[in-house]
Amino acid sequence: MADDGVARSLFLAGLMVVSVMVGILFFDVEKEGQNLAPIIEGEIPSNILFGSIDSLSLSITDEEMGGLTVTATLDENPIQDMMDADGNLIIDISELKMGSHVIKVEATDSLGQESRWTTVFIIEYPDEGFTVIVVSSNEIFVERGNGTTVSGVLVHQSMETCELGWSDGNVDEFSLNLPYDENGRFDLEFSDIQENLTISVRGTCGTWVDSSETEVFNITVTEPAEQPEPARGCTDPGANNYDESAEEDDGSCTYDEEPEPSRGCTDPEANNYDESAEEDDGTCTYDEESEPEPVS
Repeated sequence: MADDGVARSLFLAGLMVVSVMVGILFFDVEKEGQNLAPIIEGEIPSNILFGSIDSLSLSITDEEMGGLTVTATLDENPIQDMMDADGNLIIDISELKMGSHVIKVEATDSLGQESRWTTVFIIEYPDEGFTVIVVSSNEIFVERGNGTTVSGVLVHQSMETCELGWSDGNVDEFSLNLPYDENGRFDLEFSDIQENLTISVRGTCGTWVDSSETEVFNITVTEPAEQPEPARGCTDPGANNYDESAEEDDGSCTYDEEPEPSRGCTDPEANNYDESAEEDDGTCTYDEESEPEPVS
């Protein structure tokens, strides 16, 4: 009897194990045959540089691809591109403008199970940096009637896109072209300046988005400094009072008085000839000539 009880217990235990195995197998088969809602997938970058890509890709999968109904919109406009048999949807974005855009996709399978997918992305221009004008000084002083030069350097990472102009009025209303060299340096010359000037120089650069920089130069006219009067004095090096620092002669030169010439008889034939005399004083004397005796 004991052996029969053990055998019966073993039989019941085996029956339970078999029941559990059959249940697990049935559950797996049922799970494998379950029809789930469509799956929508897509890796869309949140920021897209203009011109970098022309289309975006999505994939839609379901157990019964043939029973799918798909609707897709781009900025609330129906997407005309067709999904292929593998569930790939290519969306053309080549005509989109700058700014934010929204893609919405709805997929419904044959059982009416619906999946929804939404993404937002922004199309933007590449960063081109800033336009910069480098100057040494915005304040320039010049004597009336003289000239000066307004100089500086235009800087941008795409110099070939730049335009440079100048104006002596409202640069927003009018300007003249201002050439610059390959290094961005410019020189604007002015001559015979008679009044104060305000000169505006504006640089504008960019391929996609313009950036600009304006520098304003104030040219202030000053009166010429008064020339000091020249130093006056005696400018004759031979004078007693010669002044080597004098620039203009004032007629004050003085000289040593010349001694009066020694006076006396200057005739070597005279009896009283004075060889040291420099000026004859009329005192020369001579021997009287004897009269010839008469001939008888």
